[in-house]
Amino acid sequence: MSIRMLLAGLAFGQTLGLKTQVPLFESCAASPLLPDSQLACSKPTILTSGGSPVLDNVAGNRTAKPPKKDIWRSDEGWQGPHSCAGAYCAYSRPSFANGRGIVLVSTAYNAEEASHLAAFAKESIKGEGDSELFRVVEMPGKGLGVIANQHIRRGQRIMAHPPAVVVHRRFVDDIDLENQYRLLDVAAGKLPRDTRKTFMAQMGQSREHQSTGHKVHDIMHTNSFELGLGIRDGHHFGNYPEVSRYNHDCRPNVAFYIDDSDMRHYTHAIKDIQPGEELTISYVDSLSSRAVRQDRAQRNWGFGCTCQQCSLSEAFIRSSDQRLGKMWQIEQQMSHWNGAKVDEEMIEELISLYRQEQLDQSHGSDAFRLAALNYNSLGMEKEALEYAKLAEEQFMLEKGPRAKQVQDMRDLMQDPKEHYSWRQRV
Repeated sequence: MSIRMLLAGLAFGQTLGLKTQVPLFESCAASPLLPDSQLACSKPTILTSGGSPVLDNVAGNRTAKPPKKDIWRSDEGWQGPHSCAGAYCAYSRPSFANGRGIVLVSTAYNAEEASHLAAFAKESIKGEGDSELFRVVEMPGKGLGVIANQHIRRGQRIMAHPPAVVVHRRFVDDIDLENQYRLLDVAAGKLPRDTRKTFMAQMGQSREHQSTGHKVHDIMHTNSFELGLGIRDGHHFGNYPEVSRYNHDCRPNVAFYIDDSDMRHYTHAIKDIQPGEELTISYVDSLSSRAVRQDRAQRNWGFGCTCQQCSLSEAFIRSSDQRLGKMWQIEQQMSHWNGAKVDEEMIEELISLYRQEQLDQSHGSDAFRLAALNYNSLGMEKEALEYAKLAEEQFMLEKGPRAKQVQDMRDLMQDPKEHYSWRQRV
């Protein structure tokens, strides 16, 4: 199984403010169990491989507030704290998701806040994964991988699973390694037997990279996804054992998002997939140059990408990198109402570049949205509606139906002339 991890930040889609600049992608390939000082982050170094900026400590190193009271009563389903290290403790809810169970390593204050989330009131939440759609097999040079058993249509759901282990982001910055290992062992041990078996079957880091030699720590480091719990200090990472079977590709055929309302990790096909084809997702910023993608994958997870896109000849790679750079430049121009001139030719060039790079189906949501907003800002209603529809469909796959961008595009389609972007550039 290849070393895999999520782009930190994709779960946190931003919506643009009224008549202000259009936000673009900001993603950071953040490994959850590395201190912030060791992370390789994505923007703004899109076209260079060295000197990647350090991920800012999102929540700082504030001391967690003490709990208001001991709320961990058995009649609520929660148990714990089982053990603590500094301000962080392990809590469990074995009944979660019809007995799948979940463990939380966080502050007492966060645990209390999280316990009231709607997701934990939904005992019917469970994992979804149609075994008829795919199989997990040994892949040459990759370990385990997911293979399609039958034709899978674009937009078809493949998996939807809740997390098994959730850990606060600052845990690794605030707690020494010995106590991290101890508390993570306690947490994993509180999972129900079947869930614990599935969790422990995941692969950790390779010895050649940054393996700590601690199984649970390595699993969390390698296979976790950024998770927003919808609370004030909600920056956590969740481990989804079933999802770890997906291998990486810079031009994937599957998109994912995490729905904060139920904490489930959703994957959908972004193109038609044929029987026997491997299902892949992207674990790095596919909008960056090959050198940057390779550098971040190697430093964060210990693998150099060998996907088809990264294996192109140097001449083709140079052309690809030039297109990626041009895409970024155009997006900057199109992202401000008061910026440089934007016309139909520029808008269509951006979309063409995305399609040439085969990124329109996996990462095209923001580009389609920019096209819709800018056409509307020029008073070109027909074109705005066309791209708003494409953006809505793409956001559904990349960020989920509850994403604010989905509603934004629906508002535009309902009445382009009443939308905030109408004739902004005229």
